[in-house]
Amino acid sequence: MTTQRISSILRLGLLFAVTTVLALAAGYWTSGFLLNRQADLSDLQATHFREARALQPFELVDHTGKAFTNNALMGHWSFIFFGYTHCPDVCPTTLSVLNSVATRLRDQADPVRYIFISVDPERDTPDKMGQFVSYFNADFIGVTGTTEAISQLTQQLGVIAARVDDAVDAENYLVDHTASILLIDPDGRFHALFSPPLKAEDIAADFIRIAQVY
Repeated sequence: MTTQRISSILRLGLLFAVTTVLALAAGYWTSGFLLNRQADLSDLQATHFREARALQPFELVDHTGKAFTNNALMGHWSFIFFGYTHCPDVCPTTLSVLNSVATRLRDQADPVRYIFISVDPERDTPDKMGQFVSYFNADFIGVTGTTEAISQLTQQLGVIAARVDDAVDAENYLVDHTASILLIDPDGRFHALFSPPLKAEDIAADFIRIAQVY
């Protein structure tokens, strides 16, 4: 074997060794980086799901009369709250909180949507939903639909809603419902949950951290 041949083999061996070391180092760095990113979400006020949950197909209608389906949740972050326009306290309070969240997140590069879905479709028409949400923020989206369609969506999201039938006036009944805010990611998946007590500053801060590592 010639001296040149030996030198070539040594160079190839050294190159392989250096490449292997760099690959291993990159692997360790990447693993550590990903772990740190996950660890950064360990102290959120929100409940952040390790694996976002895909939504089964649904079809509702927004306050402008347009179809509201899974496609309406694609390509952007969405905060969703389930309630109803006759709600005496929780719904107005929560929509006010979401308006404060919207103010805090108005400078986000990708616009965030805020969606109020009715759990009382018997009384909440698209027009009524539009009037109600616009009182809190003109950009909020009101959504309603058939009782069956809404039930299908609430069931897969773990949202509870039940009519209270003890009202003296049958037209002024209450509806007990989940008071949490849901966060849907740009892939249309259930990504995180904000439970009461709801504070705009905490929700906005948690969202920014979640979006950064998305």
